[in-house]
Amino acid sequence: MKKLVFTLVSLTLTILFYLSWWNSPLLQQIDYKIYDRFSAMFPSSHIPSSTVIVDIDDESLKEFGQWPWPRVITAQLLNSISEAKPSAIVMDIVFSEKDRTSPNTLVDFYQKYFNTTLGVEGLSQSMMDNDLLLSKAIGDGTTILPVFANIGDQSTPCLFPPSTISASSVSINHFYDIDSLVCSLPLFQKSARGLGHIHARADSDGTFRRLSLFIRYHDTLLPTLGIAGIALNGPIKIASTPKYKGDIRISVRDKMILADSHSNVLLSFYPIHHHERVSASRVLHGTIDPKYLKGKYIFVGTTALGLDTWHTLNNGAILPGVFVHATVVENILNGELIVQPSLYPLLNLGLSFVTAILLLILMQRKRYISVLFTFATLLLISVWFGYIGWKHHIYLSLGYFIIPLISYLFILALFMFLIDYLNTKRYLAAIYRAAEQKKRLSNELARSESEVEYQKAMLFQQSKLAAMGEMIDNIAHQWRQPLNLLGMIIQQMPFDFQKKKIDENYVHKLSDDSMEQILFMSQTIDDFRNFLRPDRKISPFDLSLAIHESLHLLSGMFKAKNITVEFNDCDEIVTVIGSASEFKQVIINLLHNARDALIETKVSNPKILISLSKNTPMAVLMFQDNGGGIDPKIISQIFEANFTTKEKDKGTGIGLYIVEAIVRNKMGGVIECTNVEDGALFTIKLPLCRD
Repeated sequence: MKKLVFTLVSLTLTILFYLSWWNSPLLQQIDYKIYDRFSAMFPSSHIPSSTVIVDIDDESLKEFGQWPWPRVITAQLLNSISEAKPSAIVMDIVFSEKDRTSPNTLVDFYQKYFNTTLGVEGLSQSMMDNDLLLSKAIGDGTTILPVFANIGDQSTPCLFPPSTISASSVSINHFYDIDSLVCSLPLFQKSARGLGHIHARADSDGTFRRLSLFIRYHDTLLPTLGIAGIALNGPIKIASTPKYKGDIRISVRDKMILADSHSNVLLSFYPIHHHERVSASRVLHGTIDPKYLKGKYIFVGTTALGLDTWHTLNNGAILPGVFVHATVVENILNGELIVQPSLYPLLNLGLSFVTAILLLILMQRKRYISVLFTFATLLLISVWFGYIGWKHHIYLSLGYFIIPLISYLFILALFMFLIDYLNTKRYLAAIYRAAEQKKRLSNELARSESEVEYQKAMLFQQSKLAAMGEMIDNIAHQWRQPLNLLGMIIQQMPFDFQKKKIDENYVHKLSDDSMEQILFMSQTIDDFRNFLRPDRKISPFDLSLAIHESLHLLSGMFKAKNITVEFNDCDEIVTVIGSASEFKQVIINLLHNARDALIETKVSNPKILISLSKNTPMAVLMFQDNGGGIDPKIISQIFEANFTTKEKDKGTGIGLYIVEAIVRNKMGGVIECTNVEDGALFTIKLPLCRD
């Protein structure tokens, strides 16, 4: 349930995050920057060769005076250009007012305000009106005049030529609508071959990249100045096109142009010094070869500061307005206009959202390498598709895929880092608590182990002490015969003295017999002391010698009970590692148990058989009695602590437990018990001592 809630919350936040990017000005501007990077990486390979800009530059203004010039000069400029037979003359100048320098205008002015008749003798009637001269020059050539959007309602009358634009299959509602236009005088409009708008505006970041190929003025569609120049009143067709290519398709003569739903196109700009440009003064003086202008699209405009609009490009360059329209013509003729279809921003944002969900799933599963690999792969694929689209003059709006995804991945990484940090903090705290608990448990365990070792030591010692009573009984059995012999020797001495049998040989024999018994008793005391000494030193010892010493301790006990003990010793020395004192306790405990079983069963011929052999790498020691064996139901429990079948005052239940502990834990061996024939068989296997 917790995982489901987390998933739903993550999905909801992801959806809200991507909705915040839709129509985001920030995303739009970042996408502009990606477009700028593409245009910088893949600039146009063409050099403008189809257009020439006749520039009313500072040199021309210096020679012919400030702008506006008398229109007779402008008329002469147009006539000079027309004589070169260009494809079209495109004016980037609006003549919206009458010429105030015409002779008839000056005559009327002086007559009206100064009551003076101005003499203009020598001028023909055709030279009296400069506007008529310019109108004739416009009509004699292939001149296109501009119109531009005006701020407010200060429109001038516009006489549009019969429309040659057909857009019956396409909705033009998205085209920019202009309510107020400034046009040239009707006199000039009637003479012009066409009209084109010079409406151009920068993107939201202040950089000029795109141009609207058409604007709507009430019910009239106006093409941009460049298209009007190429068309020259020829048909212009607007039709729909597949969405992945663009929104509309524009046909101008034999050229096909793709644009978005607003009729916008992205321009491929050329360095300003690559454009062919001549000064208007040179054209007026006739110093330009007419062949230079023949067949070209001539744009008449100005680069003089303050006389024309200037546009800032993405590389920081400043481009005068007349160059913008010349660039449109060059782009159309070279097939370099770039379209940004309205499909791709939405499509890329959707793909970015799907990718974000995939990365979220991988993040939740902590597959961080897969996240990086997936992100890098999709990023490379998107750039590759962007490059392919660019080669086909389509900009795929990559920013709408890349930027939300990068920002989402960054936020997701921070969020997962925070979660991992908190989890790690909790994990470290848990480890610290576990370490503290482990430390406490270790201390408790160490204390418990110390107590266990102490208890084991006490059990071993108690086992010895428990056997002490029996050992004392054994000593009594061992000493009874020597003491009897010593008593008899002492009692015999007075009789032998009376009979005068005491001589030197008698004394020596008496001394030897007495010392033999005394040494026997002394050896018994030494064996008893060695058995009781708490010496656990681990060292190699002779297994056969330890068995003999143990049998010597218990020999009196067995004689008193008429129990026969046979020891089949090994022909070789059998050396093992361990404590000889502890091993003797093993032998004594086993012998005690065998004796008790033989006494309890009251067999007629009680017997214990001990055999020692070497079976490399083990020494094998076997204890067998004929006391009737052990009940099969309890044979698996005999080595457990406190387990005994004897009465409480006759058994502690720790004898065989200590035997098993010494053999297994102290000497690394094994002990087994089985029933054979008419008794029990204990088999002990101990590792032999290596050189």
